[in-house]
Amino acid sequence: MVSSEAFNLRKVDTLGSRYNQLGRFSGSILVAEEGEIVYQNFFGKADHKTNMIFTEETLFAAGSLSELFTEVALEKLKPEGNSASTDAVVEAATAALIAELQLKNTFFQQQAPAKAATGYVHSVGYAGPEVEPVNSDQQPQLWTTAKDLQKLLESIPKKNIEKEGYLENGGFSFAVRKNGEIIVVVLSNRRNPVAGEMAKSIEQLWKREPYQLPLPRKESRVSSALLEEYAGAYLLGPGAELKVVTENDSLFLFMGPQKVHLKPQSENQFFMDNTEAAIRFEKDSTGKVAYAELLDGFLSGKEIPKKQ
Repeated sequence: MVSSEAFNLRKVDTLGSRYNQLGRFSGSILVAEEGEIVYQNFFGKADHKTNMIFTEETLFAAGSLSELFTEVALEKLKPEGNSASTDAVVEAATAALIAELQLKNTFFQQQAPAKAATGYVHSVGYAGPEVEPVNSDQQPQLWTTAKDLQKLLESIPKKNIEKEGYLENGGFSFAVRKNGEIIVVVLSNRRNPVAGEMAKSIEQLWKREPYQLPLPRKESRVSSALLEEYAGAYLLGPGAELKVVTENDSLFLFMGPQKVHLKPQSENQFFMDNTEAAIRFEKDSTGKVAYAELLDGFLSGKEIPKKQ
């Protein structure tokens, strides 16, 4: 087992900061090992209008994570011989569970509580990342904190739990991972559903496994010879192609009549202005460009083979 002392906290800070700088995440990251919190930090703002900062008590809408509460609550009813699962029974059992675990910052209600973060949708504008507040879903909602979710996960006998999601109309995304002795919680008041890949990367960090970090949207230099290797046609599907060409030591993508400048982020990844889109070129074992991967704000995307 890797001890908490070996856990590279600085790399988690870097990961959280990078996603925040890209406008894809703002919120809370928590890591616990053997019941002890070894890392918790906050990134960005809970509310951009009031400049409210995140604290340990800032509430996030957590949507489908309510299923974890229901699952645990119903399990506790079984020894009592109560197998009914009416709404009233589930509600009472969930309330009892929240009281038993002393989850002081967990609520089920439609309106956002006073300590709740504001949910935002992210868009990439001409001047960079922008945020716009969105209305919460008009239905009873789970509001909770990273610490309360950690307590809940600790109470579940299962060794492995992975759950993530986002609110289409609520401006929040979330992910929890429990793998043996480690628990990772990522709560964001951005609708971008990247919390899952963030939690996975943090777990990989903890295990000292290779992990991916999204690249900053800053131009780097790539040789003309390498650009020429990327030029060509890429097959989207039957009768559909993307054409990549070089021009004046730059790379361009033709999508129908539209010509898009591809700006290098690294030797093999290029981003496009005014959108989350990027494209990454990959080579085969012989060193030839085999395919491109279309990215849309995530670490992985759709692979399209190069026409040979």
